Amino acid sequence: MSLEQLLSLAQTLKLSPTLLQSMSILQMNTQELSDYLNDLALENPVMEYTEAPSGQLSWEEFSHQVPWLGDAPAPTASGEGPAEPAAAEGTDSLALLVNQQLDRLHLSPPLLALCRYLAETLDDHGRLDPEDLAGLAQAGVPAELIDQAVETLQSLDPAGLAARNLSECLALQLRRLPGAQPLALRLCDHLDLLARGSYSTLAEKLGCSEAQVKKAARQIQALDPNPVGDLVPAPPATLYIRPDAWVAEVEGRLQVFVNHWDLPQFHVSQDYLTMSKTGQDPEAAEYLRQKLRQAQWVLQCVQRRQNTLERCLTALAEAQSAFFLGQAEAPGPLLRRELAEMLEIHPSTVTRTLGHKYIQCRQGLFPTSYFFSRKTGSGDSPQSEQAVKARMARIFREEDPRRPYSDQVIAERLAEEGIPLARRTVAKYRQAMGVAPSHRRKPPEDRR
Repeated sequence: MSLEQLLSLAQTLKLSPTLLQSMSILQMNTQELSDYLNDLALENPVMEYTEAPSGQLSWEEFSHQVPWLGDAPAPTASGEGPAEPAAAEGTDSLALLVNQQLDRLHLSPPLLALCRYLAETLDDHGRLDPEDLAGLAQAGVPAELIDQAVETLQSLDPAGLAARNLSECLALQLRRLPGAQPLALRLCDHLDLLARGSYSTLAEKLGCSEAQVKKAARQIQALDPNPVGDLVPAPPATLYIRPDAWVAEVEGRLQVFVNHWDLPQFHVSQDYLTMSKTGQDPEAAEYLRQKLRQAQWVLQCVQRRQNTLERCLTALAEAQSAFFLGQAEAPGPLLRRELAEMLEIHPSTVTRTLGHKYIQCRQGLFPTSYFFSRKTGSGDSPQSEQAVKARMARIFREEDPRRPYSDQVIAERLAEEGIPLARRTVAKYRQAMGVAPSHRRKPPEDRR
């Protein structure tokens, strides 16, 4: 056996701290970005507060153009909005717990940076979004590094952290239990059948007895589908949300107004810039140059975030123009992938830009996720999930309380209107709307 050295050229994209920072700023909502900038200004002396740039639309001018804003409170002069932050405080507690555990692992700098970034993307259930991982791969982050970061996070406490779905969350908890749990682990891949109580079908699929399936099912039922629930407390009774953008009809056409009024305005200090070039102390000059590079990069990232958000929302407003113009009672079917194709960008960029953000329009305040749903039905004009739920809401309002419609009857009525849906789909939408089954919607005296 002989060893041979080969020389080859290859292009790779390293996951640098600046890239992580840029991606993090892009996915911040307005309140989070405001807090981040204010905190950064406290430790970076070259960042100075400034007045709004000339030519930037003032709040008074904006509210004059959009009469339906009514008496919405204007932001303060410092750029801090009057409302409470939209982000739940528990999310910060979860990220803090994860980072404290990461600090004790002595990881390599690239792996630690990626783990910290993924910790910030965990949702309220402590799970990772597969689209975020796909976006990292698209950005050139090595697949081995991504897998290693996910494995590292999943090794932390609580068990079930950083799962990509419910099945994986339960499987991670089972692997922490003493002893082997092979049947319960296999059962995690069939949660739909388990939820319906189809034990005989599961026994046939898994090649075991029905009694063994029931025993494994009891093990799964003892697990926690939301292992970080105590770390993400319920929001307060009244949660105030400041919109990240407004969509309004101005002079006959839809316009998007990205929220810059709630953001503090900064510029780089010219005095410190001069000192970094002419200062007598080399150490102090180098310190100022580092802070200048940081401030300039952050301000560029903020401007890029604002431009990307405006571009994505403008395309969204165009795609859902019928809803924003009041011509439809609910948004039409639209996928993030379709919006990305319209803009010729990667779907993960759309997901990161529009995630955890809110839009206010004439109809009300909505999370951006409200405007994305798959096509429902198989007719000539498929509907979005929101449109179907709006039609079901009207059916519920029109029904006789003493004789409420069953799911099958609702499915038949929707089919007559050109929206063919299976009964189980109607039941799923009804449960998502918080509507009880027909026998529980009857008055108590009519229940038998």
